[in-house]
Amino acid sequence: MKIALVGPESSGKTTLAEILSEKYNAAFIPEFSREYLKDIQTNYVYEDLELIAKGQLNSILNLKESELIFIDTDLISMQVWSEFKYNKCCNFILNNIEKQQIDFYFLCKPDFPWKEDDLRENPNDREELFTLFEKLLNQYKFNFLLVDGTLENRIQVCSDQINQFLAYTLA
Repeated sequence: MKIALVGPESSGKTTLAEILSEKYNAAFIPEFSREYLKDIQTNYVYEDLELIAKGQLNSILNLKESELIFIDTDLISMQVWSEFKYNKCCNFILNNIEKQQIDFYFLCKPDFPWKEDDLRENPNDREELFTLFEKLLNQYKFNFLLVDGTLENRIQVCSDQINQFLAYTLA
């Protein structure tokens, strides 16, 4: 089962994905854009988003199937960011969102304080970005659950949902 964590910057996606993958001894796919952006060591442009999307999709599709896989950010995130920042989105991203075959999404609400990071760039529009994520997840009719509140609350909500999935698949 592939579970992606999505949401605006500094909404706890990476922390939550790492904790859940450790808790369930599951595979973890990090956000490809972080490595890509560290490697290019310059400001990115619109054309870089397709390369980042290809790297993220490659990471998702090439991981050996396991019972549970946690994915820190996916192509939905690429679409949101591309449309928000550049008012357009390349066909590669749009044509491959469903090919990721994500089984479930946790949508992280940006109710954590902003945490500065060299790669983060948008502390003031997190609520607007959150709304775009929610809209797209609904538009694609993807199964998702909103997670908010404290880290402990998020872990509990996600764990309850994952345990239901695991109980269902073992039944």
